[in-house]
Amino acid sequence: MVRYEIDPAHTNIGFTAKHLAVTTVHGHFAKFDGSFEGPDDDMTKARGTIKVEVASLSTRNDQRDTHLKSADFFDAEKYPYLTFSLSGIEKIGDESYRVRGDLTIKETTRPVELTGTIEGRLPDPFGGRERLGVSATGQVNRMDFGLNWDGVAGAVPFAGHTIKLAIDAEIVVNVAEPATA
Repeated sequence: MVRYEIDPAHTNIGFTAKHLAVTTVHGHFAKFDGSFEGPDDDMTKARGTIKVEVASLSTRNDQRDTHLKSADFFDAEKYPYLTFSLSGIEKIGDESYRVRGDLTIKETTRPVELTGTIEGRLPDPFGGRERLGVSATGQVNRMDFGLNWDGVAGAVPFAGHTIKLAIDAEIVVNVAEPATA
């Protein structure tokens, strides 16, 4: 078994959304952790979870960030984390993969599919077995997760319903510790 650990110092969990259907707002989450485990010879069988701290959300605008963390959207006080539980990886090319999992936001869980690419790999110069550069993209409809606030802009919502996800991660690969009884 191997363990895949996200290196938070070299990872970005980002998103974009339309504002008033005319401009794209970029954001990211600064605090998260995650790991996966799977057979040494087949990374497509890895399973695990990423846990993201909602309060670490930043769009570089304090007023907007406060609103996004409020009960109108994420309700960070009541639901401090969102999680992604990896349920499957399918190889679709030399270094490209279809990544499936369940995303939970505010007690609502929905399946999500991402397209992932291994951007590079090398022996880990810091003591791990190997490091992988991974990029993944996908999208979700925020309304599916109860993030329903649309404001009062008439027929055009203040925040677009389609949220695009963009993840660039550095993954440390190590031999997993054997389970203890």
